[in-house]
Amino acid sequence: MRTSRLLTLVLVVALAGGLFAQATDADPNGSLLTATLTGGTHRGHGDLVAGPWDVETPTFDNRCLGVEYAWGFYWVTGAGHTTTGYNYMFHKFDTNGNYLASYPQPNTSAGIWGGRDMEADDATNTLWVGEDNGIVDVMTYDPVTGGLIFNSTVYTSVVGTVRALCRNPNTGTFFTKSFTGTMYEFDMATGAVINSFTNTAVSAYGFGWDYAQNTIWSSDSLASATELDPTTGQATGRGFNTLLGGSQGGVDVYNDSRNPNGPSLIMLHQTTPDSIALYDTSGSPPPPPPVWPNLPTSFATAAGMLEDFESYAGVVPPHMAVNELNSLTGLADPEAWCNIGQHALAITTTSGVYCLEMGLDPASTNYHDVRNGLVVGLNGAGAYGLELNFQAIDHGEEVDTWDGVWVSDDGVNWTRAYGPWTPLLSSWQAVNAGDLTTLGVNTGGDFYLLFAQDDNFPYGYLDGIGVDDMSIIDPGPPGPTLAVSNLVAGGTATLSVSFCTPNGTVRLGYSLVGGGPITTPFGDLLLSPPYTELPPITCDAAGNGSLSANVPAGTSGIPVWIHAFDLGSLTFTNGLAEVIG
Repeated sequence: MRTSRLLTLVLVVALAGGLFAQATDADPNGSLLTATLTGGTHRGHGDLVAGPWDVETPTFDNRCLGVEYAWGFYWVTGAGHTTTGYNYMFHKFDTNGNYLASYPQPNTSAGIWGGRDMEADDATNTLWVGEDNGIVDVMTYDPVTGGLIFNSTVYTSVVGTVRALCRNPNTGTFFTKSFTGTMYEFDMATGAVINSFTNTAVSAYGFGWDYAQNTIWSSDSLASATELDPTTGQATGRGFNTLLGGSQGGVDVYNDSRNPNGPSLIMLHQTTPDSIALYDTSGSPPPPPPVWPNLPTSFATAAGMLEDFESYAGVVPPHMAVNELNSLTGLADPEAWCNIGQHALAITTTSGVYCLEMGLDPASTNYHDVRNGLVVGLNGAGAYGLELNFQAIDHGEEVDTWDGVWVSDDGVNWTRAYGPWTPLLSSWQAVNAGDLTTLGVNTGGDFYLLFAQDDNFPYGYLDGIGVDDMSIIDPGPPGPTLAVSNLVAGGTATLSVSFCTPNGTVRLGYSLVGGGPITTPFGDLLLSPPYTELPPITCDAAGNGSLSANVPAGTSGIPVWIHAFDLGSLTFTNGLAEVIG
């Protein structure tokens, strides 16, 4: 069962963490940031071109920070392993992620993290390395030995850490930004700041110049990537999430033969282990994944459904589909919990041992937002109404966008029938979601019913919604019904009847005095005498019929009462009390 596997994984991770604690130079405001960009699953914008490659294990350095492509190699800055102390190095890898050598950093700033992001000029064999306190160390590449040699130090007017770093090859000026702080354009020769831009929406660790677009790609929160306009410092609107995730590190943009689309972005991920991966910056952004990607493969009759989840014995039937997703990415999340018994018996039910449970995995301590949804395939053909009732329990939900019960006729566009969940109690209670046929969704054939929940704590502990004993009731036809339209002086009114005896006769009349009632053996006639009988209506095979009647001119404002009687069923229709328009 998935819960036991998770407990084993938690134990292994806990033991490993005790031996080799991972060090991450993360944005202190990172928890406040949310990456909402979409990545693709085909070879296009934001897709993985190559990698990921572990740069921590072969270097025994779990404080890797920046990455640069130069002279045909990847260069990674690192500050040493937490078990052996600080050791500031440049680690050299080939473009298949194979470790080659390491060379010492000068770390002129004496910061505990040493060098961060880098920028290189292959033609002049120069590598610039950003550090604390506005300092940039300049290294020289030796093409004979393949190593790096300290050259000089630049003391810039940049305030704070030169964390992200790139160069505009057209002007020779450099750009830097530290997390959500100010973005600076500066002159490396003098260290003088030329421009500064405020952009707290982007948490930058690495910069890379996109030579095709003349823009800057920045690593961003949750190891996403955001494109910036160098003339304004603001996002262009292009960006992507990355496959590997973790905390953002340095980046570089260059042309890689493995990506025929154009420039690629190499990013360092501060994760376990520290790794680098190559992404496509050039393809068109793919469409986001469907909000609810898993839909049923069959449809059950909606009217009269009674569902307590017991008969499936933990097997999801074909007319149901489970969605267990990460709220941020919309992709499958192994710790999301949409359980009708396929993962475990229910914690609590109103009957039996199964129900629908939605929340984070009850065994998880990795609190994060997940989105759960059970989609039920239904067919409402022939139903006059579909009244939805169920039992529900709320273990502590907050309000989220997708909370509640939804209906769709295409699986893409959803209309809420009930929600959010927050008014509910922490004990089982009856819920009436109303008539599903009144929502403007086509329920006359195949359609989808969705129970959805979104939150960040385990089911049964602070969060989670349970659903049990669902029923859908068709009240049947409403009985003979009378309606009138265009009741306007000088016009032609239409009197319509429906739900009457097929091919039967309906008698009807009107009164200008009142609405009765007059007691009869078949119910009350809702007309006061004197009343006038109109010509009878003959219904069609569906029990519908109509009559046109001229309304005299000069009668506007006069009240009129109208009533009808279905001879086939010996039933009165509803009565109408109208005023001539």
